[in-house]
Amino acid sequence: MPSRRTLRLTFRSSKDGVELLSVEQVEMTTPPQPGQRPQAGKNGGHWFELREEKGGVLAHRLIDDSVLNSVEVHSPDGPPQRLFGGMRNIVFEVLLPDMEGARTVTLVGNPLEPQDRRKEPSRDLATFELFPRDREENR
Repeated sequence: MPSRRTLRLTFRSSKDGVELLSVEQVEMTTPPQPGQRPQAGKNGGHWFELREEKGGVLAHRLIDDSVLNSVEVHSPDGPPQRLFGGMRNIVFEVLLPDMEGARTVTLVGNPLEPQDRRKEPSRDLATFELFPRDREENR
C-alpha cells in the first residue's frame, strides 16, 4: 500500500563516508519499491532501510552502486563491466514512506572500500537518526 506521506532524505557521500544532510516531510505518494527486501549477509548491492526503534524494518529503497563508488565501463572488445573505486563526492536523495514509528534509516550493503568488497558480506554500514528526540514532539 503506497504511503501518501514521504520522507525526502538528502545524503552526501565522500571519501569520509555517507552523511545525512536533511530530512524533509513532503505530502506526496512514495514511489513503490518492487521486489522482496534484500537481506544483509545474503544479498549484495546497497539499500536503505527505514527502521523502528527496536530495529524492525518498515520499508526499504534500493540504490544504484554508481551513486556511491562505482562506474560502468563499456569496451568495444567485450561486455560492460562495473568497476569499484573510492567513494564519489556527490549529494543524492532517497525517498521513503513517512511511517508512524520510524526512528532511523540505515545504509546496508557491501563494504564501501573496494579491497573489502568481495571479501566481506553485506552488512549495516551507517545508521542515521531521523528526528532527534528534542524535535520529536514537533513532528
